[in-house]
Amino acid sequence: MSFFSKPKVVIWPKNKSLEIYIDRKENNFFSLDINIWEEKSDKDLESLVFCIHQNKISSCSILIPDDIVITKSFVYDTKITDIDKKEVIGLANSLVPFDIDPDFIEYNLLQENDKTVINSIIFDKSKIDCLKNNLNKINLQIDSLKPVSSAISQIISTIYLSEFFLIYPLNDYEYTLLLSKNNQIYLTTNFKGPSLDIQKTINYAQLYFSNPVKKLYYPEGKEIEIITSTEMEKTTYNENQIAQNFNKPNNLPLPIIGEISAIINTPKNISSSKVKKMNNKKNILPIIAVLIFSAAIVSFIVYFVFNKNKDETMNEDILNEESINPTVTENIITSTPTPTITEISKTIKLQVLNATEINGQAATLKATLVALGFTNVTVGNATVTATENTVSVKTASTSAYFNSKLVTDFPATYTTDLKTTSPYDAVFTIGTDLSTGTNTTKTATTTPTLKVTTTPTDVE
Repeated sequence: MSFFSKPKVVIWPKNKSLEIYIDRKENNFFSLDINIWEEKSDKDLESLVFCIHQNKISSCSILIPDDIVITKSFVYDTKITDIDKKEVIGLANSLVPFDIDPDFIEYNLLQENDKTVINSIIFDKSKIDCLKNNLNKINLQIDSLKPVSSAISQIISTIYLSEFFLIYPLNDYEYTLLLSKNNQIYLTTNFKGPSLDIQKTINYAQLYFSNPVKKLYYPEGKEIEIITSTEMEKTTYNENQIAQNFNKPNNLPLPIIGEISAIINTPKNISSSKVKKMNNKKNILPIIAVLIFSAAIVSFIVYFVFNKNKDETMNEDILNEESINPTVTENIITSTPTPTITEISKTIKLQVLNATEINGQAATLKATLVALGFTNVTVGNATVTATENTVSVKTASTSAYFNSKLVTDFPATYTTDLKTTSPYDAVFTIGTDLSTGTNTTKTATTTPTLKVTTTPTDVE
């Protein structure tokens, strides 16, 4: 990352959630319960606005799932140099689950021996339009749109130069199978596990290359059955290890690493003399940066000394004036507008845990929650004691609501680290005596805290 540049931001919208990754060591991952593939109101986008403002995000790259952008390839038995877009659309129409818009399909021709592979990338126009409209509402600039499979291929193609298959998990029961060579995606197919019958895809891929594709990468630690009659060279990959190899935090998924990593390959048609000149320019850049930085420091020191002397002279004059004509300062009290708290569903599942030795506290808090209109509240005792009140929730909007409504009855520290697999939408842990009317727990701010998690949340 450049000395003067901002960390790169990648947004990965999934089916019912949105994941935000920032190229930095800490506070680099946020998950929001927003389906940005549907039109959203300004209120629906409040948690996203809060996140981008807190992290000073103005632009981002977007990773597009491989069911919203689909890659398919077709084979001509002869070499061709041009093909009409209408013909490509006709070839792809029966293979995609949405209507193809001519402005949302890209294709190129790949020569393989005596045949031509027509490689097409087809975007779902309705979904992409929704995405852009939602981000335009919050003035978030899109730097690029890239399929998830392309970002994965960008990483693997740096260590394996021939054609390969790769299985990537979308969640616990869905997988994408991609075929790539030299960072070029030939096809993507989605499967539902745990048994993946990929033989049909392998047979189809034999049309593209003169030799059968033998290499298959699959995720380490996933209990999946790969069904194929073709003998394959199977190799596991570990996302955490790949992240470390690229000097990135190990909580970043493989597609994110592929998008944010600066992978520079020297084109083969550049002569050695040009490469040398380019390297010389790169070597000069750090020196220029140091000179600029040094000049900035000197300028700051001169400015500081000059203004310090000037301020001292002005202060003496002001003191002399005030000793003759003292002034009376009037304090002006301004009112802070009360933030609007979005209502949430009263049927969500809540759990109240008593982490003190005082009986009846969970029932007391339950009564408060029932009075707010919540109908599904479970009480119990915590397995360990606590000395402060905490609330774990799944979404920032839930955190903001309870933080506002319970600021007097149950001041607590709020976090959004509750797993999506939890049966509850919010878990309240009581660590202080609620019957005294006072509470020593630190009062949370009215703005929800987005806590970094070490792994991405599951797609629902």
